[in-house]
Amino acid sequence: MSGITCNISGVLRRLAAGLALALAPLPAWAENGPAPVARSFFRLPAIFDGAVMALEAMELRPRLPGPFPLAIIVHGTPGTEDKRRQYKVEAFTPQAIEFARRGFVAVAFLRRGYGTSDGGYAESNGACGRMNYLTAGVESARDIAAALRALAVRPYIDRSRVLVVGQSAGGFAALALTKDPPPGVQAVVNFAGGRGHFPERNAVCEPEKLVAATGQFGHGAGSPTLWIYAENDKSFGPSLARQMLNAYLAGGGRAEMVMAPPFGEDGHFLFALGLAEWRAPVDEFLRRMRLPTMLPQPRPVPPPEIRGKAEEAFRKYADSLLPNKAFAASPRSGAFAWKSGAGSVAAARIEALTMCQKSGTVCEIVHEVSDFDDE
Repeated sequence: MSGITCNISGVLRRLAAGLALALAPLPAWAENGPAPVARSFFRLPAIFDGAVMALEAMELRPRLPGPFPLAIIVHGTPGTEDKRRQYKVEAFTPQAIEFARRGFVAVAFLRRGYGTSDGGYAESNGACGRMNYLTAGVESARDIAAALRALAVRPYIDRSRVLVVGQSAGGFAALALTKDPPPGVQAVVNFAGGRGHFPERNAVCEPEKLVAATGQFGHGAGSPTLWIYAENDKSFGPSLARQMLNAYLAGGGRAEMVMAPPFGEDGHFLFALGLAEWRAPVDEFLRRMRLPTMLPQPRPVPPPEIRGKAEEAFRKYADSLLPNKAFAASPRSGAFAWKSGAGSVAAARIEALTMCQKSGTVCEIVHEVSDFDDE
């Protein structure tokens, strides 16, 4: 265990070095070497009833031998087949980076019937008046279990230390998984878990059935769970969330809830957009589960050449939680531009420089953060 901790610390020290860069030669790992985290896309061969189905998947992992614990990210569900097929696993890169930074191999995958994953949609709730939340949750949990079995053969994954992180219908699926968790599932984080919210009705159909199904998942549940909901969640508000929690606890489940303050216009999107807000409670939970947590990272310091309007822009750049970012500036004219959320730090550099030089001046990269490279 101590050797793994040492390696993870080394990765994060290199990240910190990138954060401290300011008008100086790039460190070797940022300029010529690989980024601390590697991202890859692949088809995950999952087995359902003896048949192999390929699930769309994305992995972010430290560029070290490992083995590392696994964090598997489980998505929600929209209401129509067209929207389900439009899902892209790449959209979960910022959340996956959060867990890769902590020292996990982070894998996001799309269940059957989503994106380019094989198979048809297998987890319907049914129609209002005939909701079957129990079956829907159990069917979604089958996809998680199948994905975990397929990932367990990877030599750099420690199959005895697995964290399941689910959002919305994915959080509900993660709770369903706790009823009979696969070996190695140490903990579950449920972000705004639930099903059956219909925007056109602005309500959950038959919420009492949703509560009852959640209680069933608690029977015999073995994995500790952290529930994170926001006070202004427009899908599963505080009252319903607490009813689900109480039912799960009454059924024998192990759970604790964090009710976050209102987030944005709809707190249901806290997991996707509120990374800074959920870091602390997640790390506290992981610490108690003896799983890796985020090490403190220094705030980027603006170079002395950054002044005037560029100072406020640099603060926004520093606060951006999106990966792979670069800040370009012209010391002579004061022009500036920055880009975050790029596919690589090289792409961020190009876009920042291009935007900055539209002013007709020569710009240079004065700061960058390299979070991952694609393999």
